Amino acid sequence: MGFIIDSRDMHFKFLSILNQVYKYELEDKIVRKKLFADKSNIINDFNELINKDNEKNVCITKPRRFGKTSIGAMLVTYYSKGIDSKEIFDQLKVSQGKSSNEELNKLERKQYVEFQNKYHTLYFNFSNDVDGHYTLDEYLASINQDLKNDIKKLYPNSEILKNYNDKIFKNLQSLSSELIEQFVLIIDEWDYIITNKKFSYDERNRYISFLKDLIKDKSYNAFTYMTGITPIAKELSQSSINCFNEYSILNDDMYYQYFGFTEQEVRDFCKDNKSITYEKLEDWYNGYKGPNGEKIFNTWSVCQALSKNKICNYWNNSGRSDELISIINFNINGIKDEILELIRDKKLSQKVHIYGAEDQQKESERNEKKSEDKMKEELYSKMVTFGYLSYYNGKISIPNKELLEKFKILLGSKGDLKYYYDMINNSDEMIKATLNKDTKTMCEILEKSHIIKVMPKDKIDHSILKRILDFVYFNIRIKYKYGEEINAGKGTVDLIYYPKNKKEPVIIIELKVNSLAETAVKQIHSKKYYNNLKEDGYIGNVLLVGIGYKSQDKTYTCMVEERDCDFKFLYKSKSSSKSFNKKRKISDYGMSKRLKKIPLR
Repeated sequence: MGFIIDSRDMHFKFLSILNQVYKYELEDKIVRKKLFADKSNIINDFNELINKDNEKNVCITKPRRFGKTSIGAMLVTYYSKGIDSKEIFDQLKVSQGKSSNEELNKLERKQYVEFQNKYHTLYFNFSNDVDGHYTLDEYLASINQDLKNDIKKLYPNSEILKNYNDKIFKNLQSLSSELIEQFVLIIDEWDYIITNKKFSYDERNRYISFLKDLIKDKSYNAFTYMTGITPIAKELSQSSINCFNEYSILNDDMYYQYFGFTEQEVRDFCKDNKSITYEKLEDWYNGYKGPNGEKIFNTWSVCQALSKNKICNYWNNSGRSDELISIINFNINGIKDEILELIRDKKLSQKVHIYGAEDQQKESERNEKKSEDKMKEELYSKMVTFGYLSYYNGKISIPNKELLEKFKILLGSKGDLKYYYDMINNSDEMIKATLNKDTKTMCEILEKSHIIKVMPKDKIDHSILKRILDFVYFNIRIKYKYGEEINAGKGTVDLIYYPKNKKEPVIIIELKVNSLAETAVKQIHSKKYYNNLKEDGYIGNVLLVGIGYKSQDKTYTCMVEERDCDFKFLYKSKSSSKSFNKKRKISDYGMSKRLKKIPLR
């Protein structure tokens, strides 16, 4: 085993993946469970492609941390001549074949034995040690030297060493001729040099030529597996690297189930685990979909959550923290409003395309004029490619809570968007207070929001009060479906929030101007707005929320009454605010003017 040839590092990486476990408590015992999803059937798929001229080069591009390198480590371990892997793979799915057809299954089993440990693998990671070199030529020369060191170690008497070429592909041609053997190439992070601003436009073009020389029409190439985040895409593939079958986040009906965890794999991990449940992992790390709508989870984040026994944001550790900030161009007309709608869990109809390496090259030139619609399409295409948005059935959305946190951080980091960030935090506090029946905090938030949202000369009526409620519950759509002025029971309810998880509480809100919160709750009872909730599948508790505002002394009253799904009384809380008839600051007035423009529906 060497650094490039039959990579020792990649073999050990696969062994560590195989042996990864996590612990959890079950009935006062500590359970140790394997954190390994058997993706080895992809080897059966790839064995079918070996030495097939138009099919043997596969490029997989997905967002980071979806297991692309892990698959590469498995391929190195399986194909490498210098690694005895029979005992490992005989225990995995690949050894049994994947086809239900008897003849095809027999062929798969035959190929499994035939190709195992048959080839020297050549592993190149084009993100390794890039910063240690000033130019592309220096970097490629260092890789060539690593290859030479491996050849010297494995074949110390090789004729190649006497006349070693400064081009990698020529040395591989010579080695293949000398050994009368072919190689399997595993290329990781192919696009890192394309997306790295360290390299000039010309250097990036020369790198594309280098890849073409390394892979295209080479007799030593039995099979190539190449990965990255950014697809090769049209123009580059039509000109120089046109030898790949490419599968991206937007176009993969062949291998999607091998990258990221499937729903069943995550359910298997969580079985019997009372601390980290499937529902929690789904809320935080799900949101991507295969072409058939099958759920795909972020591999890295699921593994981290289970290993650390903690649900939180692990995306921050998987790349540059400022990447999203650098991607979004808020100068494009309508982007601010659309990002806010996405944050509120809305799915937006949007045309996107495969954002590829040539798009990166054009960006670096910055000489192409584009329409607003074209810039918006390109922006969203880039965000889908990088995994910040998911795309399914013609609509974009923020995939999950983990990515939602990234978008909130984005708002808080930009001065002109700080008020959006504050608004979302304010809303999160109000939602939490409502669910906790904390009416004192609810009154305080309403008082604070009133100062921000209402102009000094505004006459407070029912519509103004609804505007304030829209503001304080701005972010509730992430977990709730929204109903306003809808027929329920014997009347028309002001606001009702139906939980997406029907085990969570339903929130029914009635508003009163110049009346107390108790009156609002009494109306909920008299009009029976809660009728048929259980029949509709809502089995959580029901929160009856009354909110009253008195113009004379400028005070809010809040009351929350909690009932179970059978409408048995559980709890009641009520509070009132202090008068806030005080001189407002100019900054408050300015803020209220800006926030009035925010679309709330």
